[in-house]
Amino acid sequence: MTRGLRTFLTMSVLSAILIGGTYTGVQLLFAKAPELPDADATTACRNRVLEPGEQIAPNQVLVNVLNAGGLSGMANRTALNLQGIGFLPGTVGNAPEGTSIANVRVVAPEPKRVDARLVGAQFKGKVQYTKGTPEDDATVEVYIGKKFKGLKKNPVMALKAKNRVTICVPTLAVDPGA
Repeated sequence: MTRGLRTFLTMSVLSAILIGGTYTGVQLLFAKAPELPDADATTACRNRVLEPGEQIAPNQVLVNVLNAGGLSGMANRTALNLQGIGFLPGTVGNAPEGTSIANVRVVAPEPKRVDARLVGAQFKGKVQYTKGTPEDDATVEVYIGKKFKGLKKNPVMALKAKNRVTICVPTLAVDPGA
């Protein structure tokens, strides 16, 4: 093969790659953007029945953390620590003005239910359980008080249900019972 022919073939291949790349780039540039999932689709949950003795894990509980203690950043740090254990992150923020809590308050539709107990088992000191409805599709809501003692060094990774209970497991959770 002569030098001129080799140069011609090389330039032809490079030109074809340039034209193909340009065409693909223009197609991608003007393509319609993919649809975002609905907000309801990412926060929805499905019912799961736990029989007595069945376990629930942190990755099946969506937790909101609210700061009622006044120390800036405490709710965020606690939420990150709970997420590190495996709990699904919910809303992080400040508790309503005038909320008074000593250490920790766990709010759930049924305070003695296994998901509320699993969250409460992560904290040092006295944990107060209260009946209520957590906001933003959370399963459990945690209020951090002025005398917050922190999380236990050895987290509780699962709890057994004491009785038959139906819990709402977030669809973004990894459900081993599915």
